Amino acid sequence: MTCSESQKRIDSFLDNEVDLATAQEIQRHLEECSACEPFVADRLALRHCLQTPELRFVPTADLRSRIHAQLQKEIRPPSAHFNWLPRLQFPNWILPTLAGAAAVLIFWFGSATFFSRVRWSNEANSTLIEQLVSNHLRSLAANHLFDVASSDQHTVKPWFAGKLNFSPPVFDFSEQGFKLIGGRLDYLGNEEVAAVIFQHQNHYINLFVWPGDQSSPLPDTIFQREGLNLYGWEANGLTFWAVTDASPETLKTFVDLEKQRMGK
Repeated sequence: MTCSESQKRIDSFLDNEVDLATAQEIQRHLEECSACEPFVADRLALRHCLQTPELRFVPTADLRSRIHAQLQKEIRPPSAHFNWLPRLQFPNWILPTLAGAAAVLIFWFGSATFFSRVRWSNEANSTLIEQLVSNHLRSLAANHLFDVASSDQHTVKPWFAGKLNFSPPVFDFSEQGFKLIGGRLDYLGNEEVAAVIFQHQNHYINLFVWPGDQSSPLPDTIFQREGLNLYGWEANGLTFWAVTDASPETLKTFVDLEKQRMGK
């Protein structure tokens, strides 16, 4: 990849809008090309300025309610009721046949729904894992691990206040070998998430946090992808995903520390 190609895609790369293969190409180029460093630094500075709370528009509760009401009208138009169907009379012998056919249809639709949900779940997991891996690699390649650099949890945690509609837990485990080094805002799809950053020896851990889905809680989940280890879980109404190139055992130790501190 040339400098020109890299610079054309750098905004999409920083916004996580490129696929994993392209992200890895850009990452390799940025690691090897010192000529692109000033350009990337400028884009990161602009990105940081655009994330300031003063530039954010926060809709009023009344505006939210009116938008929600209008969307409900668009999504769920009033249903029409028809009473013109005549009352049908069936002979007694056909009722068992219809009941059997109905049972077959219910089983078929139920099976189709189940397998479509499983397929959707697998596809959603695959997309999420790809985005997490891409975000982790991008943060390392662009030298943009954090927006706020600090090993003090009382500095990092308040920094997220006003930038997100939830409060991510922030702890420091320096005594156990996992040093808090900062935090940043990141994106998964179009949603803003928190990223809390830790360092263990020469390895970095990105801990991504966002509100959990109460209707579909996430069980403890482990993945390995592109030489990275990922561990996802839920606690206190939040979803957590830790991503690192450290060993699975090291990652599990870190996750256990987080769970213990949160009281899970």
